[in-house]
Amino acid sequence: MDSLISITITLTRYAEPNWLLFQNLDSLALQQDIQAIVLMLDQQECKETADYCRKLSTSKIEFKYVSIPAKSLSFARNEAIRMCSTDILLYIDTDAIADPLWAKHLSSILTQENVGVSGGKIIPKWLKKTSFIQKSQVVLDQYSMLDLGDSVVDVHRIVGANFGININRLGNIATFDEDLGRRNGKLYSGEETKLCADVTAKGFIVRYTGLAVVEHQVLPERIKFSWIATRMYYQGLSSAKRGGPPAPNNNGKYTMWDYLALSMLGPFYLYGFYKEK
Repeated sequence: MDSLISITITLTRYAEPNWLLFQNLDSLALQQDIQAIVLMLDQQECKETADYCRKLSTSKIEFKYVSIPAKSLSFARNEAIRMCSTDILLYIDTDAIADPLWAKHLSSILTQENVGVSGGKIIPKWLKKTSFIQKSQVVLDQYSMLDLGDSVVDVHRIVGANFGININRLGNIATFDEDLGRRNGKLYSGEETKLCADVTAKGFIVRYTGLAVVEHQVLPERIKFSWIATRMYYQGLSSAKRGGPPAPNNNGKYTMWDYLALSMLGPFYLYGFYKEK
């Protein structure tokens, strides 16, 4: 046991239902080859969830339930940094299900020389039949999906459903801008992109590994065009607030599906962008 890397894993719940959250917690309880503390930061107070976390704790993986103010996702992520007692902190979304070796592979990247942020593969688990628009990487970005293959590559940014930071290495850079990110149920974003830009500006590496895999569950209401359009609007707002151009994960390689999606969704993005400007 002493040879295992000691890490912290964190997730936060805003208003997601227990059935969805508990699938995530179950997957974290099954993590292999690590010693971990799981910080379950709940933006509501729920005795059932607190009891569930308590029952999942083992000598290898300890679950800590903490009720926090419902301010924002970035606030919750910063709270996790303040509470973290290990060098390595992994983040996972409430609606994601982690592969049993997810934490091992993601944290091992963060022990490599000069790596400040690591991210992993995020594949969709659709809870309703999709349409043609979900074939677009532009749209998959709005669902926080990322698949750059199974290899290890350096990237300009990661995606928030599946990533980690080396707190000891980053020092005071390890913080999330609380003007960005989801809050009050509104679909703002951009906090991970800004963190990655700050990290690389200081000479640290952002590295992706395709071996650290999570399934990101997509609820039926999020497959509707109205949700995607709203998400694109907030993406425009967030991009303008953060500054700099959009940073897609397709390396500028657009498919027919991307161009079709952009023709339908681009106006929503532009409206949000120029409204914020």
